[in-house]
Amino acid sequence: MATEDGGKPLLNPVLALTTEPRKEAPDVRSKDASKINVARLSGQMVRLAASCRGIYAKRRDVPVYGGRVLIRASMFDDSYAPTYTPSDLFTERLGCRLVAPTKGGYLIEAMADKLLELVAAIERPLGPKAQVDISRIEDIRPFDGEAILRGRTIDQLWESAPAEGDHGKLFMLWLAPFIDGQAREALMVKLDELARRSVFIPTLPGVDLERLPGLAEGRLHALQTPNQSSLARAVRRYRNSGHARASVWVPSKEALVQLVSSGASFRVDAVQKLEVTSAGEGREPGPPPPHNLTNQPIVGVVDGGLTADSYLVAEAWRAPAFVEDGKADHTHGNRVTSLVVQAHAWNNNLHLPELFCRVGTVQAVPRKGANVLINPESLIAYMENVVATHPETKVWNFSVNQPDPVDPDTVSFLGHEISRLARDHGILPIISVGNKSAHNRERLSPPADCEAAIVVAGRQYDGSGRPADRCPVSLPGPGPGGMRKPDVSWFSNLRVLGGTEQRGTSFAAPLVSALAAHTFANLREPTPDLVRGLLLNAAEIDEFCFYLGWGSPYQGNLPWNCAPGSVTLAWRSELRPGIEHYWDGIPIPPQMVRDGKMFGSASLTAILRPLLSEEGEGNYFASRLETALQYRHNGATKNLLGSMKESEVPELVAREDYAKWQPIRRHYRKIKNGVSFTESNMRIRARIYTRDLFQFGIVKNSELGLLEVTFVLTLSDGSNKSDIYNSVAQQLGSFVESAVVNQEIEIEP
Repeated sequence: MATEDGGKPLLNPVLALTTEPRKEAPDVRSKDASKINVARLSGQMVRLAASCRGIYAKRRDVPVYGGRVLIRASMFDDSYAPTYTPSDLFTERLGCRLVAPTKGGYLIEAMADKLLELVAAIERPLGPKAQVDISRIEDIRPFDGEAILRGRTIDQLWESAPAEGDHGKLFMLWLAPFIDGQAREALMVKLDELARRSVFIPTLPGVDLERLPGLAEGRLHALQTPNQSSLARAVRRYRNSGHARASVWVPSKEALVQLVSSGASFRVDAVQKLEVTSAGEGREPGPPPPHNLTNQPIVGVVDGGLTADSYLVAEAWRAPAFVEDGKADHTHGNRVTSLVVQAHAWNNNLHLPELFCRVGTVQAVPRKGANVLINPESLIAYMENVVATHPETKVWNFSVNQPDPVDPDTVSFLGHEISRLARDHGILPIISVGNKSAHNRERLSPPADCEAAIVVAGRQYDGSGRPADRCPVSLPGPGPGGMRKPDVSWFSNLRVLGGTEQRGTSFAAPLVSALAAHTFANLREPTPDLVRGLLLNAAEIDEFCFYLGWGSPYQGNLPWNCAPGSVTLAWRSELRPGIEHYWDGIPIPPQMVRDGKMFGSASLTAILRPLLSEEGEGNYFASRLETALQYRHNGATKNLLGSMKESEVPELVAREDYAKWQPIRRHYRKIKNGVSFTESNMRIRARIYTRDLFQFGIVKNSELGLLEVTFVLTLSDGSNKSDIYNSVAQQLGSFVESAVVNQEIEIEP
């Protein structure tokens, strides 16, 4: 490693590990007689048989499509593990199919006229596997209007939707996910009937970006496409996949009762308004951006637009407006833009990196009081077009939230769809966690439940301008199902365009967006998850916090460079679910060894690109990752990072204490007392587990493709020198290369 005069180290790029993992097939646990809860079995045989007999008796009174009815099996609290999935009771032989996970159980498609055969199978189970299932199921009920309402009353659901326009109130329908083709066709006929009777009115969510006569070359205009309604779009998707969502107007509470009782939907969500932090007013003058920003990375700013003349020099492109000028929140858009472009110049008293960015302007957020209700289905259709038009823009800032908290059990439409958009187009959304308000003081607001995004909370600063306590207006996590959000936190009380100080998570998100955009620009082979991994790796909090996430992603060292006294390895790999993967030969740096023991610190961040449930409810993540950094001592393998206990403890404990099904695994350890070891190399161990594969039409892991995982490993000796970097780079030799553009590995002789 080269040094400057006086011994000050030059920048050490993050190292890309290029070795392939060693693979092993592990022993697999199966469902057998030992899993039967003997104390419950006989009682549950009686109870579940009676439940199914009752559903059969009332089969004319519940929604039936194509001869199929949806029922719900609720599991006992000790039976949430994938091992207890009741696939040996609900079989096709009995006219049943598992459809999707729900909160605390499973959704099953059953042939209504064959329910008595299911009763017989419960009363006289064939084999231990069916007995396991019966002893683990607490209850079986029809999936009716009560289940669709999810603990709310019709009055509560109706009142939760803002009143808007002449058509009633706007709701999002999640169509009932039937597998059988005849059931789907019957449901589509029912939807058409409900629409013809004006029980609901389909919206026109399609948005195209088209050139209009008279516009300058290259200028596009956002046009709604009236030739396809939300129902037509949903029916096309539903016929092919069995999953679809549609935004509809519901004219009255009585119509909402009919819609829910029809059983055509799995979920009915009230559409909320999109809001931003109230920005106030202020004059424009302040530190002007540099005139030459040509080589700076671009951040797409989805906000209230850009009208500040002094910042037009930073505009790389402008999308056709989704919200018209008279109703867009220009003030907020200008202020967020000023922070994306040069937050450090506005806030030179704070510990911020000196980074400049260009912006792509996406005018899509109305100001408060403009009486504009954004149809989220239209917004996603619009964003699909804008993102596809600007593939060079990899980071997109969303400093906007809906006012109500996320549902603790269901992922929002916007959260799910922005995640899909991100994965499909290889972009990284940066989303504010949301601010406390009269509507919500308890939990983050959509779309901050987007798994593929970096969700940003607010944070105060101390007397030296460094990150301190949480911002008092910033909402905490978790997201639905215990989703670990926010990811990071940064300053939320900032000086912005106009010279005034503003507070809100809207203003923390642009700081992360600028840093993420520069991280993309500096990596040789960047991906959204690699950028996420490096930013999380740079954060300073050892254990996840639902107020601050993993902390602030800047401690004076940019994420693509190794901090003094440390070495960072980063790599991506595609793993086969169910197989153990080992990256052997990770050297224990001599700089971390004293008196035969290992000291210093180590961190491991791993991000799985997860399988997701399209219904957005219970068991949203259908895949998970276990990973550890392991060493050897006296012939035994031990974990330096990562406990690997997720599969050993009871399911509810694993979810609560180890965040078992969360796609981001982050382990940190300060080795204060030393760790004894007897071999000079360590290894990374990783394995992907899955659940609920039936919802994807498959049964076994072998039917799945490879799943992508990103790893970031940092070893530190606590010094301010580059010796550890040189040592690891030299020992790994040709198995590492610089992960950074125009920056090679330099090792001192």
